[in-house]
Amino acid sequence: MNDMKQVSIIGAGIVGMCTAVTLQQRGIAVRIIDEREPGTGTSFGNAGLVSIDSCIPISMPGMLRNVPGWLTDDQGPLSVSRQYALSAAPWLLKWIRSGASVGRVSPIAAALRALHKHSIDGYLALLGPEHFAEAIRVSGQLHVWETLDKSPLDRLADRLREENGVQVRELTGEAIFDLVPGMSRDVRRAQHYEKNGFVTNPYQLVKRLFDKFLANGGEFVRQRVNGVNPLPSRSGYRIITTCQDLTARSLILCSGAWSNRVMQGLGLRVPLETERGYHVAFEPSALDLPLPILHKGKGFGVTPMIDNIRVAGFVEIAGLDAEPDMSREDALIAHAKRLFPQLDTGRKQSFWLGFRPSMPDSLPVLGDVPGMPGLYLGFGHGHTGITGAPQSADILANCVTGKPQSLDVSPYRIDRFRRA
Repeated sequence: MNDMKQVSIIGAGIVGMCTAVTLQQRGIAVRIIDEREPGTGTSFGNAGLVSIDSCIPISMPGMLRNVPGWLTDDQGPLSVSRQYALSAAPWLLKWIRSGASVGRVSPIAAALRALHKHSIDGYLALLGPEHFAEAIRVSGQLHVWETLDKSPLDRLADRLREENGVQVRELTGEAIFDLVPGMSRDVRRAQHYEKNGFVTNPYQLVKRLFDKFLANGGEFVRQRVNGVNPLPSRSGYRIITTCQDLTARSLILCSGAWSNRVMQGLGLRVPLETERGYHVAFEPSALDLPLPILHKGKGFGVTPMIDNIRVAGFVEIAGLDAEPDMSREDALIAHAKRLFPQLDTGRKQSFWLGFRPSMPDSLPVLGDVPGMPGLYLGFGHGHTGITGAPQSADILANCVTGKPQSLDVSPYRIDRFRRA
């Protein structure tokens, strides 16, 4: 059905579903279009972290000196496919430039903090108290290192957190192991983020939002989008799916790592790259873990979800079409076993690859598109889609309804790289 009065959303991941429910809460009819079952893309297999105190961009001053070591380490946190390196080079250069100085990263940190700090409250408003209690655990998170000394990069990160009102509890020695008794004694220091938490099951979170969306009268079209074009009258957009020819006066693209492909017919392109990430899941009985642990030196995390212990990590730059690197499974298992010697690796459940949609400055693309009325963008959240989704949904709903924004949205605009 061609309904020019409703809002159409392409993408049924966490950002798309939060946006759909937010719009419905404001009395707007919504249609979602996705070829997959809601929550079975990138939103399915992430680390599940709700990190309201996360404000540090991925690219930081001084990080470049670490890259050669990462690239030559088979178990390191970063890899770039030789076959894809030339294609990725422009994005990688922008990534390096975005973190080249304190002057560049300070406003990025402020924008990340603004996007993340109300995430817990946002999920409570979206889910309601009962379903929130099932889906979210405000347990805190522990970031750990195997060195006592802080690097200049660590000290800069501490400064950015302090500037943005993030409170961290520093731990060393037995204070760490009082909190997590089974962790390796190779860990020398830690930071406890007491206000952070995690999702008990990322797929079930999206499914819960989807159920609410359907109960509110939402329409779901399970079709692949083959193209999007402006209508000749400039009164809306034509959406060509595998089985239908749809139109929409208001259209929101929440299509994640595939967003540049979806936007081709609109003449739009942004510096979006795919940071491929992996996870290995173990049965819950494989490890007794009270809260998520992030190993900052090795670039992986361990999250105690309701139906599995999830070990997630790595940044692999290889595009959308390369085959999975199966060696990552053994590497994640080795990392987790070293950090938690008591982990029962015989209780492994599954191995997974997903596609993080990442902008070089760690900020998503949010908001309207100059010269294209009724078109809105909501993608590029990188490592923090679960955390950034509720505020992103609020921003997009404000754009659609004309409500004033509660924060400065200029850092997330599509044209920010042209202004840089």
